[in-house]
Amino acid sequence: MTTTRNRRRWRQEAALPYLLLAPALVLLVGMVYPFCLGIYYSLTNYWLQYPKRFRFIWFDNYISLLSEPLFARALEFTLGFTAIAVVVQVGLGLAVALFLHARIPGRKAMRALMLLPLMMPPVITALMWKIMMASTNAGILNYMLSFIGVDPINWLGSTQGAVVSILIIDTWGNLPFVSLILLGALQALPTEPYEAARVDGASPIATLRYITLPLLAPFILLAVTFRTMDSLRVFDVIYATTMGGPNDATTNLQIMALQYSFQWYQMGKGMAQAIVLLLLVVVASAVLMRLWNRAAERTAQ
Repeated sequence: MTTTRNRRRWRQEAALPYLLLAPALVLLVGMVYPFCLGIYYSLTNYWLQYPKRFRFIWFDNYISLLSEPLFARALEFTLGFTAIAVVVQVGLGLAVALFLHARIPGRKAMRALMLLPLMMPPVITALMWKIMMASTNAGILNYMLSFIGVDPINWLGSTQGAVVSILIIDTWGNLPFVSLILLGALQALPTEPYEAARVDGASPIATLRYITLPLLAPFILLAVTFRTMDSLRVFDVIYATTMGGPNDATTNLQIMALQYSFQWYQMGKGMAQAIVLLLLVVVASAVLMRLWNRAAERTAQ
């Protein structure tokens, strides 16, 4: 009897890890299935209008993208927007983090106010800015600019204005995230190097350059990694404001995949574009994570 109980208890204990992992495995399968389905459709000429009339064309969708002018513009905008957005947001995020880390009156209230953009859904943020960016003086931005003699700006209706507007909206919504990462890192830095620099009479600029920035390097790369992945696949802000216009000026790979899949019904080609975007995100994140590991090892030494 005792042996039977021990065997039963051993079986229960052996099965416990698998039971605890079951929800994560179910979630993983639920994520892998759409991914495999997307790869499958990207190798076909599948049209939504004719769901039963499709055949394998293998890599023809990917090859045709190379000669697609819209794909070239979308790829250029995706990469250019990502580069500019990451530089601007990480740079401003570092400046805001340093400001909020300093001993200034009211910094706790400012830290709380900084969280407001994070509490708003991106679509609501985009629609709010779209109203403020009305091309006439009815928009609050042009109304405020009129007081200093600036003519109304066509924020979302012109090619350059739309790109700048998307960058402003995306920065406003994601700047607090970067600032929080870097502010938490600043508060966790060791105090000994700063005390030694103070004894040696180092200036604030020298302290920032030779102590703060090297110690913050892993956290800066972490923020760059997160913002790169998000900027490459930004969708909601663009869709809610310009829908890729005007004249495809703000069409990125996400918007283009949506257009091919659900507006032009070419699901196979739309899936191919989504897979290309996924590969871009994976490659960029892999490179940045390798840089992050090197920076973390260098800081630990």
